[in-house]
Amino acid sequence: MSTVNDDGKVPSLTAEYILAFQFSNRYPSFTRISPKPITISPLGEDFKRYLESDTSVFVPESSEGVFVEII
Repeated sequence: MSTVNDDGKVPSLTAEYILAFQFSNRYPSFTRISPKPITISPLGEDFKRYLESDTSVFVPESSEGVFVEII
């Protein structure tokens, strides 16, 4: 997987590159040294607006109403 564009300066933002940074992809490798993940569900509308006010954070629409089992 190439991490730079043809000009050699900017990371390629391919789907494969972006998905490699998902928590679910990284966590298995770092389970021993990572804090236990916690899912907050459902999110209140005020909290969602707060998160979405920062352009780098968003709540995927498909995540609403997903059953979460806390182990």
